[in-house]
Amino acid sequence: MARVDYIPRQDGKFLEWAHKLILYLKAHLTAWGIDPDLVAPIETLYNIYSNAYTLAQDPNRGKVDVLSKNESRDALKAALRQFVKEHLIYNSLITNEDREHMGLPIHDTKPTPPRVPTDMPIAEINFATHLQHIIHVKTGTLTGRAKPSDAHSFEVWNKVGGDQPKDDSEWSYVNTSTRSPLTVNYPLADVGKTVYYRFRWLNTRNQAGPWSEAIISAVIA
Repeated sequence: MARVDYIPRQDGKFLEWAHKLILYLKAHLTAWGIDPDLVAPIETLYNIYSNAYTLAQDPNRGKVDVLSKNESRDALKAALRQFVKEHLIYNSLITNEDREHMGLPIHDTKPTPPRVPTDMPIAEINFATHLQHIIHVKTGTLTGRAKPSDAHSFEVWNKVGGDQPKDDSEWSYVNTSTRSPLTVNYPLADVGKTVYYRFRWLNTRNQAGPWSEAIISAVIA
């Protein structure tokens, strides 16, 4: 979704907004530590646009009047946008209440915490290579996206040999990877053993989602 511009699009509303902003700004320059000389060029552009706007409202206006209005509006708009960006949005002396009075966007200083993954990973194990398991992990289906939008990496745990694990204490951590496939190497002594795997997604804070629904097994060749 596109972000809504804080500058009004309609000429009359833009003129009213700019007038209100400039008046409020001039009344607080000292408190906000802004040099008054920086505002003078904007006032000049505002006056030029205000006069051009008035002429363009005349029923007998010509094409030149409309063109002048549009050009002066664009010049004022660009100057105000730059001034707001450089001196108002991130100025620590300006409160959010001040920004509301001026019709400016409020900068969010609190980062949005990352979501904890909710998807269960689906994995496929390729064990055609000697002493290696090549693990492909994706979301949804094996033909779907590599990772859900709230996942940064995936975590792999396994159990080598014996029966399928029935308790969390039987699992051993293998690796964490941001990319699939992941290669896991095994020693020669493990050839012929069955390896059981489970997986889960992690966000950027290493907060884990649910374990994969099915435990996957593969033989070490």
